[in-house]
Amino acid sequence: MVTLGEFLRWVLYRLRCGYYWVVRRLMRGDRLLWSSERRFRALLEAAPDAMVIVNDHGHITLVNAQAERLFGYRRQELVGQSISILIPKRLHAQHRQHVKGYVHDAVARPMGNDLELHGMRKDGSEFPVEISLSPIETDEGTMVSSAIRDISARKRQLVELQTAEELFRGAFDGSPIGMALTDHEGRIVRVNGALCALTGRSAQELAGRRFDTLTHPDDAGAERPVVGALLSGERTQYKAETRFLHASGSPIWVSLQATTIADAADAAEDAGDGAAAAPRRFLVQVEDVTHRRHYEENLHYLATHDPLTGLYNRTSFARQLEAHADVVRRYGSNGALLLLDLDHFKYVNDTLGHAAGDQLIARVATMLAKQLRDSDVLARLGGDEFAVLLPHATAGAAKHVAADLLDALRAERIAVPGTTERTMTASIGVALFEAADDLRGEDVLVNADLAMYDAKEAGRNQLAVHVSGEQAQARMRGRITWAERIRVALDEQRFVYVAQPIVDLGRDTVTQFEVLLRMRDDDGELIAPGAFLSTAERLGMIQQVDAMTVGHALRAMASCGGHAGPAAPRVEINLSGASMGDPQMLRSIERELLETGIDPARVIFEITETAAIANIGRAREFSDQLARLGCRFALDDFGAGFGSFYYLKHVRFDILKIDGEFVRDCVTSSTDRLVIRSVVDIACGLGKETIAEHVGDDATVALLRELGVTYGQGYHLGRPQPLEGFLAELYRRPASLA
Repeated sequence: MVTLGEFLRWVLYRLRCGYYWVVRRLMRGDRLLWSSERRFRALLEAAPDAMVIVNDHGHITLVNAQAERLFGYRRQELVGQSISILIPKRLHAQHRQHVKGYVHDAVARPMGNDLELHGMRKDGSEFPVEISLSPIETDEGTMVSSAIRDISARKRQLVELQTAEELFRGAFDGSPIGMALTDHEGRIVRVNGALCALTGRSAQELAGRRFDTLTHPDDAGAERPVVGALLSGERTQYKAETRFLHASGSPIWVSLQATTIADAADAAEDAGDGAAAAPRRFLVQVEDVTHRRHYEENLHYLATHDPLTGLYNRTSFARQLEAHADVVRRYGSNGALLLLDLDHFKYVNDTLGHAAGDQLIARVATMLAKQLRDSDVLARLGGDEFAVLLPHATAGAAKHVAADLLDALRAERIAVPGTTERTMTASIGVALFEAADDLRGEDVLVNADLAMYDAKEAGRNQLAVHVSGEQAQARMRGRITWAERIRVALDEQRFVYVAQPIVDLGRDTVTQFEVLLRMRDDDGELIAPGAFLSTAERLGMIQQVDAMTVGHALRAMASCGGHAGPAAPRVEINLSGASMGDPQMLRSIERELLETGIDPARVIFEITETAAIANIGRAREFSDQLARLGCRFALDDFGAGFGSFYYLKHVRFDILKIDGEFVRDCVTSSTDRLVIRSVVDIACGLGKETIAEHVGDDATVALLRELGVTYGQGYHLGRPQPLEGFLAELYRRPASLA
């Protein structure tokens, strides 16, 4: 039987056990709660964003170190404060409205997607923020965790990106160069107005079209592999000059550049591990270069063709000739060269004038071209001399072609202004390419030249074939060729120098003169330069002729006192294209200037348009070297060819000599007057002088004076006279036109 004392002791024991069990449970829960809170705080501090926890009264209960740094407060200053301390006052009402909405739907989400959110630092400065909200359920009620990120840098980048896009858009749309943006397949996404104008198509017509379909069909094959490499990513850039097909159907030359571009999203995608290649886009820039291409083609054409006839000129023909000689030496092929010289052509020039002579030359060139095959090469070597390369002809075939040319020329009646219709005859020399002789192209040309003079000496109006071997050598020794005549003239000083006055149209005085060259034959007759200069050039003797002319002219001036006084006349001396830029010629000019004491400023060297255009680079260098010596430089026959205005930009000059073709009829021709006025305007604008050639009467003098031409030259103003006599008289009396 249990006593009351024992029962009470048992009850107390059970109560004590229960108490300790409860205490143990409570102590275990506190440890768990403390551990959980510690982990929570660690996560809070490790968060990359500023973390602010607010209770349901809107007061801050917890912040992390990032929040301290972002807002500039210490932790103690923030805990217990209203969240409004971190919000600009102007946004308090907006914030309260948002809080009310969030209480009704407290789920994790960004705060105010459609709002501009700003935070405020302790110093009162504002900055844009991005906030993400998350509800936290606690025993004390629902709290809100705010992850706050400063997006100032992102905003700046966005503004910079927008500015860049606006600049790009402005540059793209307003560019004078055609521009297009294409997708990864090369289809046009965007174009500017310049490209629409260039192609003749609207933006709507171009949109969605593959860019390479604008290329001319004849050029598409060459473009396709490169375009494919660009689209596949093998290339990042492509430059080319090609043709587009305008909407009207006409081809246009364009300079095209395509560049691969990628936006930030593409770059990020490309950088990802294992990510697929981002779609490429391309910026294409297109510039219309049709006029430049045509200009270059015309310039090249004039550098390789005779401007009067359109045939190959001497330089181009020499290349063709040498190329065929190489083929003959290598493969033993045959072929022949015909050299044709018109009979008595000098008479036409002297009696009817150069215009009639030019018309006759052009008509003969047309007739010769009609008689030849497409594979034959026809050229005008200069003056009245033509050459024909027959690449596959035997001796018999060459003689047959030459005979046909003579017959056709005899049968042709050519209308020449100022006279009745005329017929012309010619002398033709035939030379063969023989592999065994190992001849160069120049050698074959010399052989044809010798044969041509055989034909002339035999009575003209016939052909002669060059014969190799001892018989030919005996015949060559038995007569004097033009080459020998030139050599003799050089050795025996048979060259004669005459001076033609050049008149200052403003003062009617002779202020300068041009030295002209003649050659005296065995009978004492003077031979015009057109008869021998082309041969001298072909045989490489022209530099010696030019050097002799320079020396004689300067010494003649010095002997008459031409080196003294500011009023001493200026001298113009012609140089050939071969002498232009020749270092030996420049040394010769410098030596003569030093020995004679002639003021270099009173010496003008002339280069013809055809010589300058054949080698613009050499002409520029030569004019620069003459300027360093102190001499002056003139462009002769200016306006006669397409390239004239081109080398105004690239060649240093002091004087433009207006081609006589524009001067002869300027009184009656409005076109000629317009050309002269344009040349004068250009020269005056550049601070240069002008000389009009072939001045023929008083009316022309008056008109040239009215147009502002500086000087005049021509038979009406003064005929050529022996150089020494001209200089002696010039220094004895005032050089007036009267």
